[in-house]
Amino acid sequence: MKNLSLPLILLLLSASWFNCLATPNNPCGCGDDVLQSTPESAPLVAVIKGPTEVLAGTLLFLSYEDSVGDNKVWLIDDELKQSSATCGSSIFFAIPKPGKYRFGLIVANKEAQIAYTYHTVLVKAYPGTPPTTDPDPTDPPPTTTPLPLQEITKISREGVAKLTDPTTTVALITALEDVLPKLSSSLPEAKRQVSTTIETTLLFRGPASRSKDWINLWRIPIQNAINAAPPQDTDEYRKIVQAIISGLKT
Repeated sequence: MKNLSLPLILLLLSASWFNCLATPNNPCGCGDDVLQSTPESAPLVAVIKGPTEVLAGTLLFLSYEDSVGDNKVWLIDDELKQSSATCGSSIFFAIPKPGKYRFGLIVANKEAQIAYTYHTVLVKAYPGTPPTTDPDPTDPPPTTTPLPLQEITKISREGVAKLTDPTTTVALITALEDVLPKLSSSLPEAKRQVSTTIETTLLFRGPASRSKDWINLWRIPIQNAINAAPPQDTDEYRKIVQAIISGLKT
């Protein structure tokens, strides 16, 4: 070896290291992290595409479209999974409660090899939403605030007048009138149904409507009015939805 030139020695070392990386049984004693090579015939890639921040109650879309493998399985909390829906490589749902949520994806091939990844989403409260605090047990029960039905109708009407987007207005009226008789007796579930209906309708607007700021001129002002005097049950929430529809129609 002493007669070999330095460049030739480096070349031989490089070749030995490459063979070490490429040998499944690892005869060269390489670290464990190089043993998990994926066969060229079945490469595995686990990727979750989606936002890292959303507003509470809005529709969240996640996708594994850039992942590569024979089978793909979402890792999602059972509570969220019950209110989710899938379409092709996408899964979507509305999350009503602010906080951090972690989603996972496992990708496997026919040789039972796997790859996995995680994606964290911060669900933020709507601007102006008062913080939720548990009342002191010794405090008297809070007084019931009348539902601001007229105010919600007014806000809905004024938003529509500013937006001048009749196509989306009619689509929202149709979608909300369709979901109204189907509202769950559970208030959180009823809220999720309405939020999903609104977000889906706004999501699938035509190109001419996408420049209209429905979120800031209509959706958020209505949500703030609801938060100021939240409904106590589904019957009250149904009246709120009817007030929103009334504003859309006038």
